[in-house]
Amino acid sequence: MAQTHRLTDLEQLNTPISRATHRALLSDALRITGNSGLGLELGFHRSLATYDQLAYLLMSSSTLREATENGLRYQNYPGRFSGREIITTFSEIDGQGCYQVSVKEGLDAFRLLAVEDVLSSIMTTVRWVLGRPLPVTKLRCDYPMPPHFAAYKAIFNCPVQFDAPVIQLFFDATVLDQPLPHASPQSARLYAALCEEKSIARQQGDVAWRLCQLIIHDPANPPSMTDAADILHCSPRTLRRKLSSEGWHYQQLIDQVRAIRARRALSDPTQSVTQVALQVGYADHSGFLRAFRKWTGLTPSEFRSKLFD
Repeated sequence: MAQTHRLTDLEQLNTPISRATHRALLSDALRITGNSGLGLELGFHRSLATYDQLAYLLMSSSTLREATENGLRYQNYPGRFSGREIITTFSEIDGQGCYQVSVKEGLDAFRLLAVEDVLSSIMTTVRWVLGRPLPVTKLRCDYPMPPHFAAYKAIFNCPVQFDAPVIQLFFDATVLDQPLPHASPQSARLYAALCEEKSIARQQGDVAWRLCQLIIHDPANPPSMTDAADILHCSPRTLRRKLSSEGWHYQQLIDQVRAIRARRALSDPTQSVTQVALQVGYADHSGFLRAFRKWTGLTPSEFRSKLFD
């Protein structure tokens, strides 16, 4: 495969691999192995080395809660899909921790592989951090049961709901604030600085990612294009041009962040639809209903019905 795709200097960890070559390699791997569960295996057997300094930042965090915050802040650091086509968020719902995975359109034949890679990577990463398996209680997947379903029991060891309207991994929240075995505040500060430096260097040209980080702070009141351009030290015209070159319009980014937040909030049965609407910037119920149906193809009530019925 290395010869086919003209890959050289693979012993060098920083050897760049283009998006097209990466997808061609995955396509060949799926074809040659015939393994529909390749994504699960890639994530579950992931090496610490693929996370570089991020792995040591997570392991030196004081608690799983802190490690989660650090991991999500730099989720675009280790992988080709994570933090780009796939966004992971975290919340606590009814006494449980919940990692929610949201997928951008365009992954096509690689969607299942990419999602399963992220889900099993979460299990592997938390095992490093906690020193034991994550106590998963439930997994929801927004796709049909795959042929390799038996592997889910071995990796997640919990009830799995397929054809759900959202991808969510729930676990016992009591582990969130327990002291971690390798906690080291001094090391965490060092590795956080290294991750920040490397993340800035990597994402200097990733305008969509940087804008998302601004919108996430308050999806109900995102910065205007002019304000966002000021923060990123460029003109609105330049910002629009760069964003367009990455295949985005600003409103699309706002809608993506709002859709992720809305799905996560609606998964909490203690929150009313009105409360959720206000969190994502809709003062009237009808406006939120139209927007949510556009994002998901479902009304908020239909979404909850598929989750809880």
